Amino acid sequence: MKKKADRLYQEGTFVLADGDLVRGKKILDKLLAIAPDSPMAIELSGDFAKTSGDLDEALEWYEQLVSKNFGDEWCGVGYMGLAATYQAQRELEKAVDAYRKALEPFRAIGEFDRLWIIKHLIGEILIEMGMFQQAVEVLEEAFLEIRNHPKRQRYLDFSLEIRTSLAESYRMLGRLDDSTAQWEKIAHLAKKYDNPALHASALDGLGVVCQIQGRFEEAEEYHTESLHINRNIRYLEGQSVTLGNLARLHIQMEQWDQAEQYIRKSIKIEQKNENLIGIAFDKLILAEIDIGRLNYEAAEKKLLQLESLMSREGYGDDMIAISSQLGYVHRMMGRLDEAFERQLNVLDRARKMNHGDGIPAVLDELAEIELARGNREQAKGYWQEALALYERLGSERMIESIRTSLADLDSF
Repeated sequence: MKKKADRLYQEGTFVLADGDLVRGKKILDKLLAIAPDSPMAIELSGDFAKTSGDLDEALEWYEQLVSKNFGDEWCGVGYMGLAATYQAQRELEKAVDAYRKALEPFRAIGEFDRLWIIKHLIGEILIEMGMFQQAVEVLEEAFLEIRNHPKRQRYLDFSLEIRTSLAESYRMLGRLDDSTAQWEKIAHLAKKYDNPALHASALDGLGVVCQIQGRFEEAEEYHTESLHINRNIRYLEGQSVTLGNLARLHIQMEQWDQAEQYIRKSIKIEQKNENLIGIAFDKLILAEIDIGRLNYEAAEKKLLQLESLMSREGYGDDMIAISSQLGYVHRMMGRLDEAFERQLNVLDRARKMNHGDGIPAVLDELAEIELARGNREQAKGYWQEALALYERLGSERMIESIRTSLADLDSF
């Protein structure tokens, strides 16, 4: 009987992972008939409820795994089920808490593979929440543990995933040298072990760092090579990401038509994949193109729609970008007080996130607003703080821009 229950559990897990609810329900019913009180039946019931979209019921099943005395492994599995369900509900703080609780039971039984997986998941959620320093801490911890493992070569693919998350976190914190070092190592290893999708992603990451530093020719070379690889392997998701970065690059170069061409191609891919968040990101770029073309009303409409969407979804970095762009639009429309209050709120969020390039960008915009309001000394203070941060980033274009603004202030 136990062998049959084990077989049904394994089969049901794979079937539900593929989203086959009809077959999954048949398997679950068979398992419940022979082992209704087993942890296998309880977990599979939770998985079925979650896959069906009944998230509250899923939480009830997973709570049983945690509360009943089935042993450390099932307790850990229960917490992971809770965490994944909270993620689906966009309750990210609860998800992080549940994942952290899963660490102890797996540590108790020496399940290091699962410990590293959980730490990576925690890091990814923290990045999504905009908590970049906390993400770095947990990701570095996992990476160091893998590197110190006597059979670390076995975990090469997973360590590359953690490196990728670290590279992103370092970039968001403004640690561009650390981010570059990670991307270069990822690119080298991905090429060595014939992983073209990851190689393309690393090149794209290097291109984004170059964009921040104002090295536009190098950025375009990286993004173009990344796009070429992704097209060769027909990797649509990778193509969309790179097309979005190419669009943003051409926005920075004030080449609006080229930017729109790239982002329209990205939107087609995201619509084909039915990726709501990807479409939203592309619409943010379209709004930035509207701003570049001085179509402020059109930009405001797009940005307000995106702000409403992202506030529900809880994407920290995107919320900063959307809200800051709205503040810029309001300044250009002459709504200075409204723009100032919005940018102050954005600055507060960016500081809490320790957002490397977000903080100086908002300070720069606050300086522009204060100058427009006739508050020259306040503008000077914001620009001086922004300049120091951009110098730390090595962003030559923005350093030159702010130095020019400060010089113009002093010349009056």
